[in-house]
Amino acid sequence: MNRVARSVFPALVMAMAGGAPVAAQQTHAVIVAGLGGAEPYRTSFRSWAVDLGAALVGRHGTPVANVAVLIERPSPDGHGVARSTRENVLAALSDVAGRAEADDRVLVVLIGHGTVQERVARLNLPGPDLTPGDLAEALSAFPTQSVAVVHTGSASGGFVADLAGPNRIVIASTASALERNATEFPRFFVEAVTTDGADLDKDRRVSLLEAFEYSNLEVARFYDEENELLTEHAVLDDNGDGEGSRQPIRDGDDGPRAATFHFGSGAGASATTAVPSTDDPELSRLYQERSEIQSRLNELRAARSEMSDATYEESLETLLVELALKAREIRAREVSG
Repeated sequence: MNRVARSVFPALVMAMAGGAPVAAQQTHAVIVAGLGGAEPYRTSFRSWAVDLGAALVGRHGTPVANVAVLIERPSPDGHGVARSTRENVLAALSDVAGRAEADDRVLVVLIGHGTVQERVARLNLPGPDLTPGDLAEALSAFPTQSVAVVHTGSASGGFVADLAGPNRIVIASTASALERNATEFPRFFVEAVTTDGADLDKDRRVSLLEAFEYSNLEVARFYDEENELLTEHAVLDDNGDGEGSRQPIRDGDDGPRAATFHFGSGAGASATTAVPSTDDPELSRLYQERSEIQSRLNELRAARSEMSDATYEESLETLLVELALKAREIRAREVSG
C-alpha cells in the first residue's frame, strides 16, 4: 500500500522511480476522503480529494511523489487512488515520516462525515474509523516538521485539542464535536486551493490562513443565500493551546503560523507556469515543456465540470505521469549539468 500512497495515482510512483531527491524544503500531503454514505456525498468527497491533489501538483508545484490521495472506492481497474481505510491512512503518514526532511511541511486534509462514539470524535472510514488519538500518534513521527491538519468534516472540532502542539496548525470545520451536520466547508476549502479567489493579499500565493478565511466567508454566504441557520463554525489553532479561534488573524494568538504556511512550493497559477532562466539550452527546453504540461493541467481542472469522472481522472493521470517524467528529466539534467 505504501507504494500506492506515495502519489496521486499508482502509475506516478513508477514514473518517479529512480529520480534524484529534490533539495530544499518540501511539502508532503496526505488527502483522505472517508465514507460518503449516500452517493452524492461519495461523489463529492472523491471529486474534492482528487481535485485537491491535482491542484497541489499542477498549480502549487508540489512534487507528484509527495501527494497521497485516499478515497472510499478506488477504481477496480487500478487507475484510481488508494482506499481510505484507517490502516492505509496511518501507513501513508508513516511513509511520509520516513521521507520527510527535518524542516519539511506536512499537510493532512480529511474530508468526510464525522461522528461521536463514547465521547470520542471519529472520521468515518471504510472499516474502523479514525480517531484523534490515532492521528495524534501518527503525527508524533514529525517532531521538527511544520504540520497542518485540516479536518473539513462534521464533528471535526473534537480533533483540535488532541492534535494541537508546537509546529502544528489545526483547522476544523466545526467548533466542537457536537456540530454533526454535514459541512459545506470542504467544498470551499478545495475551491480556495484550486482557484485565485483565496489570494486575499494578492501576493500570488495562498496561505492556510487565507484558505481558512475564504472558506469561512463562503460558508456564511452559502447559508445566508439558502436562508438556513449556520450549523458549522470553523476554528483554527496554531499556538498549540488546543483552543481553536473562530477569527484568527496574522498578528493574533492564532493565525501567525497559518499565515506563513503556503501550499506547495509555487506561488499560485502563474508561478507554476513560469519558465526559469538558464544558460543551458537543453534545460531551457525541458523547463518550457514542463510549463506547457502544467498549463494543460490548469486547463483540465478548469474544464472539470464539463467532463465525466472517468474522463477527467484518466486525463488527469496521463498529465500527472507526464509531469513526473518531465521532472525526472529536469533533475537528471540539473545534476549532470
